[in-house]
Amino acid sequence: MLLTDLRAQYRKALAGNYQEEEIDSIFFRLLEHFLGLPRFIIGLEPKRFLLREEEEPLLQGLNRLLQGEPVQYITGKAFFMDLELAVGPGVLIPRPETEELVMWALEILENRPKPVILDAGTGSGCIALALASALPAATVHALEISTEALRLARQNNSQLDLEVAFHQGDMCDPPDLPKNLDLLISNPPYIPDIESESLDKHVREFEPHQALFSPDDNPLKFYKCLAKMGLEQLKPEAFLLVETHYQYAREVAAIFETAGYRDIQVKNDIFGKERMVCAVK
Repeated sequence: MLLTDLRAQYRKALAGNYQEEEIDSIFFRLLEHFLGLPRFIIGLEPKRFLLREEEEPLLQGLNRLLQGEPVQYITGKAFFMDLELAVGPGVLIPRPETEELVMWALEILENRPKPVILDAGTGSGCIALALASALPAATVHALEISTEALRLARQNNSQLDLEVAFHQGDMCDPPDLPKNLDLLISNPPYIPDIESESLDKHVREFEPHQALFSPDDNPLKFYKCLAKMGLEQLKPEAFLLVETHYQYAREVAAIFETAGYRDIQVKNDIFGKERMVCAVK
């Protein structure tokens, strides 16, 4: 099969799920992952013929995509800020909105030369690792309840040659953690269980529910836990910064205010939705 014919097959098969530009991006990611070929090969060698053993993994990849599996799980890689991270079915795939959370964190820490940071519910480690990479003088801790997610986060830490300190535990019943934090940051589970059926198949059926969903009877549970944790772990004048469901941002702000935080701000994401809340202890 010609390489161009295989790309055409991807475009036809995935047309109902993705825009053509995104299909091409996925195709080239798998081409590089399975065969080590750069995306410009299709321009340099438009008549390149693929051997059967070259076709096979790409066709298997297409079948996995048609089943709804995220391309990041197929390649085992996701990109966050300027970092390449290992990911797998036991860990949430980092989102662009969460990059905005990190950017806000960097803004509020601008005048703190050696900040102490805790990322609660770190997952792949994306937030903690991005902050450690951007702030070499920072002391960064990360908390995670999932053994598999923690394994991948530590793997990413090692591969990136960073020095994040990882802790296993529940943010609602945390282990012994530093009590001099300049920043407590988190992207906790915030999608109510009742909304699960409205999610895309690749999210609903493949990504870990523990990292996505909050209980219907207490959807803001984790923000209450974070507010309590912050009162215990943050130094005075330090920050609690979270990502949240756009429909609940104002309720999260109210939780923080009731807990005694001040200077509370709600910020929109790139899509114009209220997605982030920052409060000062």
